[in-house]
Amino acid sequence: MTEKMNLKEIEKKAYRFTFQDGIYDIMFGVLLVSFALAPILREVIGLGYILFLVIPAPLILTLGKRYITVPRIGIVKFGLNRQVAHKKLVIISVILVIITLILLMMTITKTFPGTLGTMLDGYAVPLIIGISTIIGMGVFAYIKDFPHLWIYGLIIGLSIPVAEVLYKTIGTPLNGIIAFGVPGIVILIYGSLILFRFLHKYPLPKEEMSNENSG
Repeated sequence: MTEKMNLKEIEKKAYRFTFQDGIYDIMFGVLLVSFALAPILREVIGLGYILFLVIPAPLILTLGKRYITVPRIGIVKFGLNRQVAHKKLVIISVILVIITLILLMMTITKTFPGTLGTMLDGYAVPLIIGISTIIGMGVFAYIKDFPHLWIYGLIIGLSIPVAEVLYKTIGTPLNGIIAFGVPGIVILIYGSLILFRFLHKYPLPKEEMSNENSG
């Protein structure tokens, strides 16, 4: 029994260890900065700006894990419980997306619940998206056992309605730069510091370095 508990504790520590490279932090920082730059990019390149919203963050995560993290600490494989947790995460994410879409459609068609819809006039959509983001990333943080995601979910979730409020007072693109850009840059700097510490603590094995030099 004790051995089983020790194995679970070791797996838990190993799982948390996979988030200590700063890659996820950098990804969320880039995502927020992309949101901040979206209005400017839309004016410059038209609809192509959407690519800058959906490509950079996941690309950084994929390439960062493959070429920075894995060569240093290897690939960590987890047990059945973690695999089940991932499946639950996918199911919950799909449910949240469906609920969000239903609420958005109710808002757009003006069938949002009575006086509440009137009170939230103009802010219902960003509030719905913001709350869904906070809940979704909160669930993600719990299942992934990655506490920072609680904070990032809160930041992103609050930034969406804040950007809408600022839009009506100072206009675009300043609203996005303040609401998304400022926290995005802070997270990006934090993630870069974590990555720098990770690179210093876990240098490439000599074999990897010799392969790179020979290549």
